[in-house]
Amino acid sequence: MKQADRTFPLPFFTINKNFTILTFSQEAEKLCGTPASLLEVFEDGSLEKVKKWVTPELHKAALEVHLKPVAEEVEPLTVDLYVTWDNDLYAQALIIPKDDKLTKVTKTLNQLRGRLNDTNFELLDEKEKLENAISQNNRLSAPFIRLTEDTALIPLFGELTQEKMQAVEDNLFKSSQNDDIDRMLFDFTAVGEMNREGIRVLTNMMTSLFYMGAEIVIIGVKPKQVKVLHEMVIPSQIRFMNSLQQAIHKYCVE
Repeated sequence: MKQADRTFPLPFFTINKNFTILTFSQEAEKLCGTPASLLEVFEDGSLEKVKKWVTPELHKAALEVHLKPVAEEVEPLTVDLYVTWDNDLYAQALIIPKDDKLTKVTKTLNQLRGRLNDTNFELLDEKEKLENAISQNNRLSAPFIRLTEDTALIPLFGELTQEKMQAVEDNLFKSSQNDDIDRMLFDFTAVGEMNREGIRVLTNMMTSLFYMGAEIVIIGVKPKQVKVLHEMVIPSQIRFMNSLQQAIHKYCVE
């Protein structure tokens, strides 16, 4: 096992089909140390999910998993794991830690849901807190991750609803302007169902960002999603790329 020759802005591993780590980036070492196997970095509750989805037969996978607590941390770290197999023997694995705010909101959301299941006391008050948490969770469902001085990643998660897209719209506009970003990568790898009204809001948002001067790149669109996107009116200059790894290699490594 050796450190990767190239410098990646995110934790990155090369593994074989037995999950043995062959190379790793500096960011991966900072986050996970130097384990011999990729399975060693995940919490027990995530191992079955990793074994099920990280396999050459699937070629590509995107899943939410939990890393073992790092350093003085008590709670496991929630991350998104992206895996692409070069062939039946070797794969590239990229880890993107969840935004701290999103992790905290998700934890609060789960706690509130548990309490509502256990008791009916102060139900209206707890219901209001839950709705606020869901609203904030929607706002953080498309986090703004700055990869380089001029490039930002916006990974999209779950179902793309109108309410969720409207919730993230203001944050993306403000972040792109405040951070002086020239290029925005919208990653559809972890997207589930695509609500047409939600896609309409998203495509209008991307069109506005494009006309404000940002280069827009759409990543990881599945075949069934392409038809929905093409029904929307978006500038022809907006680019499409197959995977996040490909985009990072082009815009962040080269």
